[in-house]
Amino acid sequence: MTEIEENDTLFLHFVSRRPGGEVLEDSTEGEPQKITLGKKMINPAFEEALLGHLEGDTVCVTLPPEKAYGKYNKRLVFPLRRSKLKLTEEPHVGDFMTIPIKGKRYSLMVTEVTPDKIIVDGNHPYAGETISYEITVVKNLGHEEKEEA
Repeated sequence: MTEIEENDTLFLHFVSRRPGGEVLEDSTEGEPQKITLGKKMINPAFEEALLGHLEGDTVCVTLPPEKAYGKYNKRLVFPLRRSKLKLTEEPHVGDFMTIPIKGKRYSLMVTEVTPDKIIVDGNHPYAGETISYEITVVKNLGHEEKEEA
């Protein structure tokens, strides 16, 4: 077996966890994810950790908030006036709403609902958390030949 190098194409499984061990995502029940190193398909910290490993290895990586889903930003929590929204159904805490802001659409989580307003949070649900990952190299295809057109 050869060591994993830059530009190798890999099939990976991953499990991500919060510090207490709660599983956030687990790909091991499905098909492995196909990625090519150096193509910005996965977090750069994962790519760096995989280099030099072998097919079959499991690599553990722990990312602080700023390298995982970002630090929690209190400014991304704000109220929306119901009178300005075109609601088709009543939102509930934990729901996600897609809202246009300055020409872009954002997915925001509802954190509070009152008669006059809806408080939303634009942070990623795991923002501010340290996340641990177990990445298993299922297969290393090496440098795949480019398909001819």
